[in-house]
Amino acid sequence: HCAPAARKHALPTHSTPQSAPSTRKPALLSRCAPPNPSRVDPMTMNLATVLAFAYKFLWENRQDFLAYAFLPVVLVAGVKTLTLWVTGEWQIIFAPAPAAEAEVAAQILQLTAADLVNLVVTLATYVMFAVAWHRKFLIGNEGNTVGAALRWGGRQWKFLGFFVLLLLIVILASTLLSLPIRMLASGNASSTSFAILVVLTLIGLLYGRLLLVFPAAATDQPMSLKESILRTKGRSWLMLGIAVMPTLPAMVVLLLVSILLSSLFVPLFGASVSLLLVMTLIQQVIIFGGIAAGVTALSIVHRELADTRPAGTT
Repeated sequence: HCAPAARKHALPTHSTPQSAPSTRKPALLSRCAPPNPSRVDPMTMNLATVLAFAYKFLWENRQDFLAYAFLPVVLVAGVKTLTLWVTGEWQIIFAPAPAAEAEVAAQILQLTAADLVNLVVTLATYVMFAVAWHRKFLIGNEGNTVGAALRWGGRQWKFLGFFVLLLLIVILASTLLSLPIRMLASGNASSTSFAILVVLTLIGLLYGRLLLVFPAAATDQPMSLKESILRTKGRSWLMLGIAVMPTLPAMVVLLLVSILLSSLFVPLFGASVSLLLVMTLIQQVIIFGGIAAGVTALSIVHRELADTRPAGTT
C-alpha cells in the first residue's frame, strides 16, 4: 500500500466509518509514485554516480517507461514507415544502392516533405516524452493518465522554445569558433582534425552548462540560461558527460540489434513494409530508452543543484 511517508501511525479505526475500498484502476502502471530516489551529495557528485542512479531508476520504473514511451514510439515508427512506403524508398532500407560521394552529399542536403514530416513528429514526441519523464522523476506520478502526462501544453511549448534556442546558440558558437581555428590550422590535415575536436569540445561544454533549463521548464520552475550556467559552475565536464554518456549504451545496443534484425529477419521473412515497421518499432523503443536515461541523469543533477545558490548571487 502507498501510505503517505510522514504518517507513521494509522488513524483510529473507530473514529470514522470506513469507506468501501475503491475499485478504480491506477492511472499509470505503477499504483503510486515510488519513494524519492536516494539523494546524491552535490559536493561529491560525479558522472559515474549519476549514471548509476539514472539506470537504476529507469530499471525500477521500466513499466512506467513503457507506458510513457508507447505513444511516442508508435507515432515515430508509424510515420517513418508510412513516409517511406508513400515515397517508395522503403526498399532502399533493405538493399541500399551504391552511390557516388557527390550523390550521397546531395541527398544529405536535400530536404523533402517526408523528411519535414518525420522531423516534426520526432521532435514533438521527444518533447512530450522528455517533459513527462522529467516530471516522473522530479515530482512522481501525479494521478494523471498517460495521455494527460503526454498532453501538449504550455510547458511543452516552453521546453521546445529552449530546445530551439539552444540549437541556435550551438550553431552560432560553431560558426564563431570554427572560423579562426580553421584559419590557424589551414593546410595541415592533422591540425584541422585537432581544431575540429577542440571546437566540438568547447561547444559541448557550453551546451552542457545550459541544460538545466529543461528540467526546470518541465516542472514549471523559472530558470534562465544565465542561472543554469551559474548553477553548474565548476561542473562543466560533468554536464558534458551528462549530455553525451547516458545515451551511449542505448546507441551501442541499437547498432547491434539493427545488425541482428537485418541479418536474421530479412532472410527469414523477406523485405516488406510490415517487417520494416516491426524493426522500426524495436529500434524506437531502444532510442527512447536512451532518451529516458539522459533525461533521468539530467533530472538528478537538477534536483541536487536546485537547493544550491548559484555562484555570484546573494
